[in-house]
Amino acid sequence: MLVDNSADEYLSATRPRNSATTQFPARVAPIQAPADISTSLEEVAALERSSGRKLEVVVQATGHGAGAVVDENVVLFDTSRLNGVTIDPQSRVATVGAGATWADVNAAAEQHGLLGLAGSAPSVSVSGYTFAGGIGWLVRRDGLASGSLRRVHYVDGHGRSRIAADDAAEQIDRDAIWAFRGAGGVGIAHTLEFDLAPADSLYAGSLLWHGGALSDLVAAWKSGIESVGPSVSTSIAVMHVPPLPPFPEELYGSIAVHLAVADPDGPAGAAPLLEAMRTVAEPVADDWGPKDASGLARIHLDPPVASPGVGDARWLDVSTPEIAERILTAAAAVDSPLVMVEIRHVAGAPTRREGAVVSPPGAFIYHGVGSLMLAERPQIEAGLEVLRATWADADTGVAPGSWLEAAATAPSALRDDVLQRAWSIADQVDPDHRIRRSRLLGSIHE
Repeated sequence: MLVDNSADEYLSATRPRNSATTQFPARVAPIQAPADISTSLEEVAALERSSGRKLEVVVQATGHGAGAVVDENVVLFDTSRLNGVTIDPQSRVATVGAGATWADVNAAAEQHGLLGLAGSAPSVSVSGYTFAGGIGWLVRRDGLASGSLRRVHYVDGHGRSRIAADDAAEQIDRDAIWAFRGAGGVGIAHTLEFDLAPADSLYAGSLLWHGGALSDLVAAWKSGIESVGPSVSTSIAVMHVPPLPPFPEELYGSIAVHLAVADPDGPAGAAPLLEAMRTVAEPVADDWGPKDASGLARIHLDPPVASPGVGDARWLDVSTPEIAERILTAAAAVDSPLVMVEIRHVAGAPTRREGAVVSPPGAFIYHGVGSLMLAERPQIEAGLEVLRATWADADTGVAPGSWLEAAATAPSALRDDVLQRAWSIADQVDPDHRIRRSRLLGSIHE
């Protein structure tokens, strides 16, 4: 049943994890079971007839990717209650609701020595993350999360239940699984089936140094990543440290260098990098060691509560280590409005299945974020523009769509041929454009 702004379900659904934008839809549809999707679509049609105006359906689970307008012309389908998780340890497959978070999934999977290909934040829903590619700490060994996707149970624009899969009987569903693997998906998904990865030898950690050692630390990282094992993922970042946990008090209000590192295959692979960087300077904080799923989810030092962030990101090429110091030095400027700028190493990630985006378009990722609690949006966007000049030499022309915080659209996440094919599939699934397209599809028809 659709609810209005007097209902508790409306208030909870319109508080996205990224609170950089406000949401005030005409109604909210609290989806508690897959059958509610078709019923709610019928109710939207009835509301359109009674009100005499066209309404757009927007789907939201956690709202980590919130950024586009959600106003009185929208009915918000809240899928956060579709959070069931089933693990098959023999086949290493998870079957989960579209509203389940990675914390939900990996708490269940790790009991069998397995993990899903989760990202940096455990509160992200599996659906939006996976459909946008999904870049996690196991990426160099196991690939993008989109490549782990086996099937998606979804509802089309006419309210019909469908299953997207490579072996589906109808071409439209074979096309749909291609779109779900990295192009943002089509229709309204309610259940995902995806592969899990072995991770019973997981090591990970977060290390912090005073910013004064930046130049030497970047040089050590640059040489160290050439020697790490093939399953080691790293992120080196500059952070403007807030006076809050989990940061040590010694770094409050200062500029710090942060290294996040993970290896699902044990401690040996990261040893050359850690030794090189620890030799340069003694870390202020260093928790490298065996980790469970919740420990892995903490190494990126993301805010523990919902916060308003504005960000930018780009896939960069193999030349990135040569310009890493230039990027991070600019990020370390005392007057920078950005709270964090990182360079993520993803080179060598395998491709598991065919799909829109199932292989990293670059060997590295640049990612910068500002907080609206600390600066105005124009200031943050100006700061991001300054940083763009530092990484332009390594630009691949493609953005990791799920890392563009508070962005209404992310058309640069897909190359032109992929974008055109994804739009064509979306038009087949929802010819009347009842459901808002993924932001990765941009505004191709405008």
